Amino acid sequence: MSSQTLEKITVVVAVVVLGVALSVGATGLPLLGLAFAIVITVSAGLDLILRGEARRGSTVEQFILPSALVFGALFFLPLLPTGAQFVFGLGGFGALTFAVLWTEWALTRQVLRRDYGETVLALAGYIAAFVLYGAIYQTRTRSLFSATAIVAVTILLSARHLRLTQVAFPDRTPEPTPTLDITTLSVPERLRMSGRFPVVRAPDLTASGRFRTLAPSWRRTILYASVTGIGVGEVTWALNYWPLNGLQGGAFLLAVYYFFTGILTYALHARLRMRVTLEYGVITLAGLLLIAFLGLMPRTI
Repeated sequence: MSSQTLEKITVVVAVVVLGVALSVGATGLPLLGLAFAIVITVSAGLDLILRGEARRGSTVEQFILPSALVFGALFFLPLLPTGAQFVFGLGGFGALTFAVLWTEWALTRQVLRRDYGETVLALAGYIAAFVLYGAIYQTRTRSLFSATAIVAVTILLSARHLRLTQVAFPDRTPEPTPTLDITTLSVPERLRMSGRFPVVRAPDLTASGRFRTLAPSWRRTILYASVTGIGVGEVTWALNYWPLNGLQGGAFLLAVYYFFTGILTYALHARLRMRVTLEYGVITLAGLLLIAFLGLMPRTI
């Protein structure tokens, strides 16, 4: 990575972190306006980095993770009880935003292995989901509003998650036919090629044997993301009646989000098997039971 690329990413992250820090104490419409201003800033910065350094334009889904991190920081960090925790969270937000911007650039420039980049962005998506779930759940508003907000957040984050994993398609492009030197053919072969004799069967075109990796179509992505959003939203309706705090509620919803995105990613690749479903189910169930036990156990005074 060149010093110019590092400088651009650092400037964008510094401006965004400063904007989040200045939002302390803001509520209502001022906070919402500041949030959209910071989202526009980080999105424009990412587009500038990709166009100027990676020589490629940005896509819509690349703006989802930075925007989700901004909203998560704006609404979750003020819930932290002490100033030291707020400063620590602000530093973590800056580091995570830097990692997302750099990974998007590295994947576009193809200087980072695809699986490494997918892992970094997937982890950032899980963290963004957790802080947004926790911030929304902590408000304890009516299920009509909180569940709707969580469904919208889930659809966007899961769409980005599903678009990260590329699907391998066979490359049906036929191999180029080598140039034929007619002087090397025998007399019967020359007669056969002259058209004076019927051809019994034309030679079959063989596939190249290669594979092309493409992101899933937006139609299937929105379908699978909607299933994830509705599933997490349904859990939110029931979870609002539980005496959990914001962290516990966010972790509970994150476990559900992890299950849906995991199995639907395999389904998107047509590789979903019973073993995979059981693995995700066991891990998710263990996490849910642990969170429920910690949240519902009686407090001793």
